[in-house]
Amino acid sequence: MDKLEKYIKMSYTLGAIIILAGVTLVTVIQNYQQAGISLINIGAIIIFVTLWRARRYRDGPVKDERTVKIGAYGLSYSWFITLMVIALLFWVDELELIRMNVKHVLGILMFTMIITAKGIQWYLFRQGDVE
Repeated sequence: MDKLEKYIKMSYTLGAIIILAGVTLVTVIQNYQQAGISLINIGAIIIFVTLWRARRYRDGPVKDERTVKIGAYGLSYSWFITLMVIALLFWVDELELIRMNVKHVLGILMFTMIITAKGIQWYLFRQGDVE
């Protein structure tokens, strides 16, 4: 069994177990309706993403020197941009321009990392190569 098949089986199993736990919470315990519905949604999302990836990467993911290089450059640029956002947030807090709590700062940083990493990798893939 190769790595992709093992990933697919584990993901389907995990999604089914989470959905089952959610259904159990909804039907058996009255105080945990919201948690049960959340678990059902999480399990359904895991199964959907697994199905999507299994169909997309039937022959395995495309991985060559160019894609690895673009991925590394994209993550490096994302790391640098996130570092600049951290410095900006430091000065915003130091000068008391905006009052932020930890949740706001972590949310800003998390979205900055995700959006810049995917955005820069998408841009570099469209360019074709990194020089």
